Amino acid sequence: MRRHMILLAMSLIAAPSLPAQPGLAAPAWVRDAQRMKPENVPAGDYPYLAQWIANNAKPPEDYFLGLYKRHDVIIFGEGHNVREHKEFIIHLLPRLYHQAGVRCIGWEFTNPSTDAQLERLVTAPQSDPQALLDFARTQVAANWNSKEHWDLIEAVRKLNASLPEGKPRMRMVGIDITVDWTDLYIKIKTVKRDTPEGAELQKTYLARDVIMAENAARETLEKGVKALLFVGRGHDETHVGVPPDPPYNRPIMGGLLHNKYGERVFQVAPDGGEFTVLQRAMEAHNHKPAGFDLFRSPFATILSSEMGSVERPLANLARGYIYFGKCQQLHGNTPIKGFVTEEMYRQHRRYYEIDYGVKFDTAKEFDEYLQGRRWKIRCPAPR
Repeated sequence: MRRHMILLAMSLIAAPSLPAQPGLAAPAWVRDAQRMKPENVPAGDYPYLAQWIANNAKPPEDYFLGLYKRHDVIIFGEGHNVREHKEFIIHLLPRLYHQAGVRCIGWEFTNPSTDAQLERLVTAPQSDPQALLDFARTQVAANWNSKEHWDLIEAVRKLNASLPEGKPRMRMVGIDITVDWTDLYIKIKTVKRDTPEGAELQKTYLARDVIMAENAARETLEKGVKALLFVGRGHDETHVGVPPDPPYNRPIMGGLLHNKYGERVFQVAPDGGEFTVLQRAMEAHNHKPAGFDLFRSPFATILSSEMGSVERPLANLARGYIYFGKCQQLHGNTPIKGFVTEEMYRQHRRYYEIDYGVKFDTAKEFDEYLQGRRWKIRCPAPR
């Protein structure tokens, strides 16, 4: 049975089912599902690629909502530093609830130990910015000063407050591991790998996505609810390591969930500027946002090293795809001014200095450092 499933997966990736295109003929590498390096895509093939997008892409919101007709859980692999990725979900929340039937959001930025606090925030009748900020300051590694990430909590609260009496509320749960991140990151930077403590760190590294998958499944798939999993790239991929590609160097949450639950789970990668062929193909459409199934597109076999030094086809890195615009047009997250308090600085100063490799004298100095550097977008050089 396992061998049969592997062969089926290989066939889906090796020979994507492409709809017939009127007009321009498909290039040979598309017809034959040949793997292509981005720099080897001939300039003359881009009109065909642009035509395929024109014939098959949908507005991003409609594409994303439509996925829930075929799948129960959508994994959205956001770029941590891209503002548009957060804003897309925030603006789409009412339609996710009312049109797609989504009833739960599981996200990477908290863990189950703080779910009770999170529930109070998303079910409060009135906005409480100070309570939300106080909560944010205790999460992740005490440096996650991204306004848009925490705005998602307020957006869920606002949605719930708008629902009539008796309607189920949108739940929001943390799916990350329960760990002291500042302590962990200090050890990652200071402990030698060939020591017993280094071996323990490796166990944590390998176990993280396994635990994330368990937490996500318990709150969504096992309860039979439509859900969104909002996690960073590197946790979302469902097909990385599918033969003949080599396996990845650790488990991936998306792959673990897809292996167990099949097509109930689907992954969508929002573009952060890293897929250069898609960026170039969208020039013909004035970089208008769009969404489509990438694994069934002519881009499926184009290679990328986004997940490390091994090049893999885009179909393995992104099943669904949303284009938000030219990389240079994207925005970094909005840093929260004054996020790092004096108390936080006293508690986490050693971690801050080890992690960033810079000495700071005051909380204000470190906070200003974060504001200027934390969420920059770095676009790849054009080829």
